[in-house]
Amino acid sequence: MLQLLQPGPKLNPGVAVEFAWCLHYIICSQVNNALLITHGALSTLGLLLLDLAGAVQRSEDAGLELLVCPVLRCLSNLLTEPAVDAVGGQMELRDERIVASLFILLQFFLQKQPSLLPEGLWLLNNLTANSPSFCTSLLSLDLIEPLLQLLPVSNVVSVLVLTVLCNVAEKGPAYCWHLWPGPLLSSLLDTLAFSDTEVVGQTLELLQLLFLYRPETAQAFLQQSGLQALKRHEEEAQLQDRVHALQQTALHG
Repeated sequence: MLQLLQPGPKLNPGVAVEFAWCLHYIICSQVNNALLITHGALSTLGLLLLDLAGAVQRSEDAGLELLVCPVLRCLSNLLTEPAVDAVGGQMELRDERIVASLFILLQFFLQKQPSLLPEGLWLLNNLTANSPSFCTSLLSLDLIEPLLQLLPVSNVVSVLVLTVLCNVAEKGPAYCWHLWPGPLLSSLLDTLAFSDTEVVGQTLELLQLLFLYRPETAQAFLQQSGLQALKRHEEEAQLQDRVHALQQTALHG
């Protein structure tokens, strides 16, 4: 099955779609994902992702979403497996081309298939969650601003974008240094105006990380009427404790 998913001139798109979905269902069944990882599933799927991004760049994207969806799901699910760390599976994907290709696909989804944006962002979340190197790739490729441009698409997309940014910020001061100054703070003030509790909650978490590792952002937040933006959520039961904690951090450090 993995051989039939190898990118190249012999790849049959119709066959690849069928086997990619088969592989997805096998992975979801949790039969023996460690075996798949040791047989190079991450490497094969990563190469296929690069190939799909190349097809988008060549405008050869007819029906591409049929294959890219199961490929993204397979990669996302395999990356959550304990065996990935045990066998060094992430090393097979430790290539900033993966991140660049994923953003090519995200832009394609934004224009032609917005319903697939969460699939791509979920993979980006799983790539960056425990990997400083993938977070570094996001920063070195200047992909924070393109990521922020996805925030208005939907609440689901906003939460995933903010979660990825939290993954970057929690890696420490050096990473937060690259997140601000820049458009991030004004984008977060915009998401604080959302009515969705999950979006606002994730925004609060990201702000708390920024204030912790880059204290200068707290002063900028205050200067940009951040406290007023927080006030609208003071009475929301699910948020009020985090709102109060952030207010105290902003005012008193």
